[in-house]
Amino acid sequence: MVVTISGEIDASNSSDIDTCVQALYARRVDVLIDLSGVTFMGSCGLWAVVGLPQIARSYGVGCAVLTSDAVDRLLQVVNHCRPPWVFEDRRAALNALVTEGLWLAS
Repeated sequence: MVVTISGEIDASNSSDIDTCVQALYARRVDVLIDLSGVTFMGSCGLWAVVGLPQIARSYGVGCAVLTSDAVDRLLQVVNHCRPPWVFEDRRAALNALVTEGLWLAS
């Protein structure tokens, strides 16, 4: 399942992303969070990049994140290296979900 998010991620909408993605986890589906259209991401958006993929494992599903320049900038600002489940290329992210699944979030 692909969840596509565009525009800005901030305190006003980050919980909506969390709710949507965790509902998919509860249905036991792997999720690609496509942030390639995100133009701004506040610090609360880090949850979509770091927290949600780790939670996927507790549901027994996989999660990969497709990044954007705004997401990469925030990761650099907080001095956080790119987690192994974050990709620049959609095909690579989908392939990782198929081949690695829940191990992406280990």
